[in-house]
Amino acid sequence: MPRVDYDRIAHLYDEPCRDHAVDPGLKAYLADHPAIDRESLKVLDVGCGTGKQLTADREVMPDAVLVGLDRFRNMLGVARDRCSSVRWINGDGACLPFASRSFDYVTSQFSYQHIQEKAGLFRELYRVIVPGGRFVMTNIDPWAMPNWIIYRYFPAALLLDRQDFFPGDRFAEHLRTVGFTDIQVSRKDIPGRQSLREFQTYASRRHHASEFMAIADEDYRSGLVRIEQELALAGEEIPSVASELCVITVTGDRPL
Repeated sequence: MPRVDYDRIAHLYDEPCRDHAVDPGLKAYLADHPAIDRESLKVLDVGCGTGKQLTADREVMPDAVLVGLDRFRNMLGVARDRCSSVRWINGDGACLPFASRSFDYVTSQFSYQHIQEKAGLFRELYRVIVPGGRFVMTNIDPWAMPNWIIYRYFPAALLLDRQDFFPGDRFAEHLRTVGFTDIQVSRKDIPGRQSLREFQTYASRRHHASEFMAIADEDYRSGLVRIEQELALAGEEIPSVASELCVITVTGDRPL
């Protein structure tokens, strides 16, 4: 079973911080293939959640076939209400319910860590993409951001994330093993600072981050206590805490 039951929090999940622009990976794929017929283009989002990415894509590709897959039915219910012209499918990324060579472009955004049988995921991704098609994964990179504010106050989250995520080079190697070529790995480092009081408010609502949901109750409560203690020691002057985030994108093409 996945560490987080998104069916329980689907009604809480849709917040402005999760909004999406048009998928930059999809735009890059189209730029690399200018002759492709956008009306016949087939796009799959594995782990689509509440469908914000495909809904954003639909605005610029009104005729393409867009399909979102997620294992959590309540998340898909929100997605269906958001955009009825996308096909929303309940299923597992490690056993995709699609014919081979069905999609030109497949993406997985901030979701593959929830798929337990990752070897199956990589095989299935390659199977359903057409020759000349592309897969793009975007996610956080726990291996490159040990000072993320969530990990600082909830260290159990870092331990779990390093079990559930692959380092970038290992993810790329899995793609290479199943047959993908022209594999590219890029990272975007996002340093910053955050008011500890604002972070306390954020962390106090556990559904705000899958890391809060995945760790044990005791570890979650301990993190909240740690924040409260630092605020108490600081007195009236609310501290600002350094943080970091790293977003990784891995791209692979299925050869012709």
